[in-house]
This record gives sequence, C-alpha cells and structure tokens, in this order.
Amino acid sequence: MKLSVKKLMGPILYPLIFVLCVVITMWATLSYIETNSKQNIHKSLNTVLQITQEALELWVSNRLDNLIYFAKDPSLGDLSKTLLNEYDSGISSMDSEALQKIRAMVSEKMRRHDDLDFFIIAPDRVSVASKLNANIGSENIINQQSKAYLDRVFLGETLFINNVVADIHLKSISVIMPSKQHCIFIATPILDETKNVMAALIIRLNPITGFSRITQLGRVGETGETYAFDNEGWLITPSRFNDQLKAVEAIADDGNGILSIRLTDPGGNLLKGHMPKKSKDNRPLTRMAASAISGDNKPYLETYRDYRGVPVFGAWLWNDRLGFGLTTEIDGKEALHPLEVTHIVVIMVMVVVILLTIGLVFIPLWVQARQTEALKKYSNDLEKMVSARTSELEEANITLKELCDIDPLTQIANRRLYEHTLGELIALSKRTSQVMSLMVIDIDFFKTYNDNYGHDKGDTTLTEVAQTISNSLIRSTDFVARYGGEEFVVLMPATDLQGAKILAKQIKKNIDARGIKHEYSKVADIITVSMGISSLKGEALDEKKLFKHADNALYQAKENGRNQTIIFEK
Repeated sequence: MKLSVKKLMGPILYPLIFVLCVVITMWATLSYIETNSKQNIHKSLNTVLQITQEALELWVSNRLDNLIYFAKDPSLGDLSKTLLNEYDSGISSMDSEALQKIRAMVSEKMRRHDDLDFFIIAPDRVSVASKLNANIGSENIINQQSKAYLDRVFLGETLFINNVVADIHLKSISVIMPSKQHCIFIATPILDETKNVMAALIIRLNPITGFSRITQLGRVGETGETYAFDNEGWLITPSRFNDQLKAVEAIADDGNGILSIRLTDPGGNLLKGHMPKKSKDNRPLTRMAASAISGDNKPYLETYRDYRGVPVFGAWLWNDRLGFGLTTEIDGKEALHPLEVTHIVVIMVMVVVILLTIGLVFIPLWVQARQTEALKKYSNDLEKMVSARTSELEEANITLKELCDIDPLTQIANRRLYEHTLGELIALSKRTSQVMSLMVIDIDFFKTYNDNYGHDKGDTTLTEVAQTISNSLIRSTDFVARYGGEEFVVLMPATDLQGAKILAKQIKKNIDARGIKHEYSKVADIITVSMGISSLKGEALDEKKLFKHADNALYQAKENGRNQTIIFEK
C-alpha cells in the first residue's frame, strides 16, 4: 500500500509543483508588463506634452517678436503721439483722423492672425485707441484685473498676458464667443524719440483660432486630449468632448468649454449617469489640476477621474512664463487596451497549461513544450501591438518637432533652430581648429516694398528670396535660417573670408537674376540685398562676437548705400 502511495505521489506532486510555479511566474509577468506599460503610457503622454508646450512658447515668442517690430514703426509712433496729445488736451479721439489711420494699420495685421481687438493705452491706463469706440476713454480692462502686468509694460517689458476675464460678447470670423470670455493679450511699449515709453500697444488674441489649435495637435489616440487651464482650474481652451458635456448638461448648448468648465472631480463617470452629491463649487479639483497648480509635476502612473469623471492617464505641468497649466490625457480604457488583451492571453495560456498538466500527467515534457511555444507566440503578438502604437506616437512627435524648427512662411529654418545649430558648429570648429564664417543678409527697402505692394506680395517675395538663398548653398554643411523680419543668416563652417565672399557673390547674383520688381527701391528697380560677413577662428570664435561682427558689417553696407557686401575688418 505504501508503495502504491509513493507511486502516485510522483505523477501528482510534480505537476502540482509545476502548476504552482506557472501561476507565480504568470502573476510576476503580468505585474511587470502592467508596470512597464503604464510607464510607457506616461512617457508617451509627457513627450507630447513637452512638444506641445514648446510649440505654444514658440507661437507666443513669434507673436511677441512681430508685435515689437510693428511697435517700432515710425508711422505708428507719430500717430500714437498725436492721439496722446489730443487726449491730454481733452479732445475725444473717436473722430480723430489719427485713430482712423491707426485702425487701418492694425486691422491688416489683426486680419492675418484673426485677432479680436487692439488697444493703445495712455500712461494713466486709459484706452485712447481701440477697434471699438466703446473701449475708448475708459480704464483698460487689463489694468482693472492685472495691473501689475500693465505696470511692467510701461517699464519697457513685452509680455504675454493670460489671466483676464471679460463679460462681453464678440463675434470673430469663424466662431461665436461666449459672454464670459478668457482673454489673452500680447503687449509691448511704444517709445518716443528719446526711447522713453509713451504708451502701450495691446493686441487681443483669438484663443480659438490660434492658441487652441496648437493644443488640438497634441491629441493622442481616439480619446486623447491636450488642454490648458488657469490657476483656479478653469478650462481656457475648447473641450474635445463638447457633445458629451452637452448631453449630460455640463455646459450650455452653445458653449465650448472655455471658462464654463472647472476641472473638478464629480466623483463618478457623468457619461454613465453618475449624479454628483456635491455642487460644482464644492467639488475638489481633479488630481491633475490640483497637482499642476501646486507645482507638483511628479509622474503619476495610475488612472484618475477627469472633469467628466472618466478614468484617464495624464501628464501635466505648470508654465510660469505663460501663466497657465497644460495637460495631455487619454482614456484609461483605450490606453490599457493592449494590456487587457495581454491579460486575457496570459490567463488563457495559464488555464490551458493547468488543464494540460492535469490531463497529461505522464507527458510533462510535452506540456512544457506547448507552454513555451504558446508564450512565445503571444509575446510576439504583444511586441507587434506595442511597436505599432510606438510608431504612431513617434510620427506625431516628428510632425510637432518640425513645426517647432521651421519658419512657417519661408519654409527654411527659424531662429530657434539657427541658435541651436550655431552652438553646435562653433563647438565643432573649435575642436577641429577650423575657421568659421557667418553672413547676415537684409532685403533693401523692404518696408517700402510692403507699404506699396502689400503684405501678401511681401510674404511671397520673402519666400522667394529665402528659397533663392537656400538653393545657392552647395555644401550640405552650410546652413541658412530666417533671423527675423526680412533678415536671413548663413552659417559657413570651415570657410574663410574669401570663400564666404564667393558665396555672397553667388547669392547676390541669383537674387538679382530673379528680377523681382521693386519700383520704390532707391538703388535699383528690382529687389536687392545688403550683406555683412564675419569670420573667426580658435579661441576668438564666439557666438555673440561672430554675429555682432557680421551685423556691424551689414550696418556699414546699408550706410554705404545698400546693394553691396561688406566684410568686417577689425
């Protein structure tokens, strides 16, 4: 009898031990895959979030640069001075000829960007010019709500202003704005002849057609959403889920989410009929909003309820410079779908292994081989699914990266990419002890060209000149970028002054050959350029010095009558 028990213990005990090992191994594998999947989800969301933030900062930077350039227009300065004198004399500016001229100047730029309004503000913070007569002669709304920002503008700063709410009703070209509006502005000082601040120029941006379009590019998957919010948790970009929110009466039928949705946790999924026990005012902020506003950007790898009560994964940050928070989220169900499939597959494998082990006690090696084969197959399927999702995210990231580095008008490198490339090329030149040259190119009398032919024609000409310069570069190591306005910069590593001069001559020849008509130029009847060249080597090679020398040479070329190339000489 004892012998029989011993004989039975072998076939039963070993399969039981094997089954136990399989269960433990499967549990450990699932735990590892789940942790790794959540880390990858957060990494992907954070990558999209960072790229979206860079795109927003670049958009704001470009708008501020354009505003500074416009504020330096002598015509705008003279007209603003006239308005201020009329205001100081107690004369209403509503029927002023100067006001009409300013409106004509500003309207073209506003129309190009679909901006909503503009203001010229006197030192006492009263609006002396605006798109609407109703705004003239009263204290500006920015001074009422964010006086510190306006004080900084009158001290000479150029700012992005984000935290102003207006109870007004406006219609833009493409959208109808709600009565309670989140207003974003860009502001810069207008200087008099002595370089003192005499007024402030403010442009009110359209948050729908500019600001929000960038966040909409940051969507991940079918349910992903990237949005911005203020320091009180109010949504300041349109919600992707307007139809869902209207269906559960979270927003009005004509709403879009801006300043009508506060990022609070309803305590359950509103889309599944959950009825919150607390009023909107008494609900806590979502985990994301509370963390971002408090400055806590630590990775959170679990799901949390969003403002709809839907469990989501998210990555977030608070941008002090722009004054708002930013988050990228995706529904937990969609994000975890590959993991759920893996769970089902692994559990099925485990059940099959157990059944086979019990049913085939006497052929354990065969069962083990089947297990290994099945696990390998399902592992390959998992890798394919993860690889497909990773490829989609990488393609989206590449597209957003290109938007950050390319000038949208001329389709050549922008100033951001230029500054990055300049640092790399200077470091390489120092390591190899090679000379490096830099060329600054400026289109002659381009403001006159814009004033007479129009900004649309000016944009076309800028693009033609940029492409002509780019096509003139033969070496793959040479680099051209739009520096700003009508200025371009060319980097020429391993090139001395003689080589740079030859390239400058070829660029000028190619631009002249295009024969772009310019009847208002004082040097020729076609578009011409002035160029400044500098060259440095060894320890003397420095980013600021190299550009400053070329810029000084360009200035000398303009002083000498334009349409020429000057080489910087010490």
